[in-house]
Amino acid sequence: MISSNLVVQDVQVSKMAERAGRLEEIFSVFALMYFGGSFGFGNELAGAPVLPPALLTLMRYFIFAGMLLLLALRPERTLKTAMANKWALALVGIIALSFLWSPFPTAVGSTVVKELIPMLCCSLFIASRFTIRQQFRIVCWTLVLMFLVSIFLVFAMPSVGIHTVDAFAGSWKGVFSQKNEFGAHSTMTLIALFLLSNYAQKTQRWMFPFFGFCFAAVLISQSATALVLSVIGLLLTIFYKRFTWQGTKSVLWASLIILILSGVLSIVIISWVPMMDFLGKDATLTGRTLIWGYLINFAIPENLDSFLIGHGRGIFWISPDLFIGVQYAAHHIPSHAHNGFLDLILDVGMVGFSLFLITWGIAYVKAIKLAYNFKYAAHLWPVIFLSMLVLFNIFESYLARITNLYWLVFIMMAFSLNRKNLSLD
Repeated sequence: MISSNLVVQDVQVSKMAERAGRLEEIFSVFALMYFGGSFGFGNELAGAPVLPPALLTLMRYFIFAGMLLLLALRPERTLKTAMANKWALALVGIIALSFLWSPFPTAVGSTVVKELIPMLCCSLFIASRFTIRQQFRIVCWTLVLMFLVSIFLVFAMPSVGIHTVDAFAGSWKGVFSQKNEFGAHSTMTLIALFLLSNYAQKTQRWMFPFFGFCFAAVLISQSATALVLSVIGLLLTIFYKRFTWQGTKSVLWASLIILILSGVLSIVIISWVPMMDFLGKDATLTGRTLIWGYLINFAIPENLDSFLIGHGRGIFWISPDLFIGVQYAAHHIPSHAHNGFLDLILDVGMVGFSLFLITWGIAYVKAIKLAYNFKYAAHLWPVIFLSMLVLFNIFESYLARITNLYWLVFIMMAFSLNRKNLSLD
């Protein structure tokens, strides 16, 4: 009788734990959607969101408090996960402390408290609580739901979901502020669905319609960057899955691919301007090369302090004294460098950028090992995401500049891939 009661109690405890786990997954998806910008969408070129600012503030505090509580309930696991990657902690730490040397310490401190620290808590919780495969499921749900909300806005609120003025008029942007962001999100959703459709333990063939919708959305967004990177991302996915290290054959294929890519890159660099003229495109990539040229030649090496430790998180582009040179060089005032790496250097200098390179490099090596040792979609996801993170940040700024899904998932992966029990995921 006692034995029977114990079995019943064990079953009940197991069910309660399962339900709690599901609730934590749902809460994590909600948090990722919030930091990804799903709820702060606004009218065309307006700073005011559609949802009341008070509601958005309430969401932020609710998520932050919830993450702190969940981390506190598992102090040992939280501490172990955090200390497993000291480079990632150092990277976030230097960004958080950049108010100490910034010319606008209050502004930097405000963004650190409202954006950077909550994103860190979210990354740390998901990394410490869920396995790699569970994390992939959470990210997939987030990507798909954000995509569906964006499509809903396009049809239900066209003035919000579609560009209606300037050169981008008619391009879809969904919940995002600009078409390139929507294109980048559609690309990541496309790649995640491709992984699920082809390489999941149980192939999710029902994902194919969503896969087609995402590709159509990339085209409709009219983002050339997203279209090109969609193709590259799918090719990388196939490459990582097909050509694992199995001896000289893999080395040969890798060498040939690198040789071909190097040749194509050389042709593009040499023939850049005539190629762009032939395609009817701006050879400056809508002023990007003008911005990059000024930042690399003048703004970043302006003095030793700005070169080594930057100006503080997000300060460069809100200070007329700093960005005035960019305005003259690029003939307009951009909101960011259109390059995540340059923005990171502007924020925390070469010291912070070096910490990013080390953090990314360690995570990338571990992600490759994970991909080569396992055959499931979730085990291919980290190396694909880290590769796409680099490619996207060549033309846009998706690192620590604002709250965004890419930075959060990057820090989450950096912690997760360093866990000692990774092989058991």
